[in-house]
Amino acid sequence: MTNTLIHLSSSPYSSLACKEGLDLALVLATFEQPVDLCFSGAALSLLYNHQQTTKEDGKHLYKLLDGLEFYDIDNIYIERDNELTKEVDIWPGTKALDQKDWYALFSQYQHVFRF
Repeated sequence: MTNTLIHLSSSPYSSLACKEGLDLALVLATFEQPVDLCFSGAALSLLYNHQQTTKEDGKHLYKLLDGLEFYDIDNIYIERDNELTKEVDIWPGTKALDQKDWYALFSQYQHVFRF
């Protein structure tokens, strides 16, 4: 059983929740705690390639994605059949799960945090 799953579902541009979830993942990984990420809902917009955000959008969180491998955060999951990921250029580091595996994902962890 893997230790921690951080489920990001909040918009990275309307609140600090998504940033706080990523910060928690980085802190856990810094202390060599196994952590995986999954994205759904409005948080999927963080994974869109070719973002052109403005100062009003806040910090460019999508720039953190390429650095996740240095923290040994290798498992980043999305739901394969989600309408928000169809016909969109998504960051290539994700693993798409079908609906059955997506729902089973949450029972495989000791701790699940949702932001």
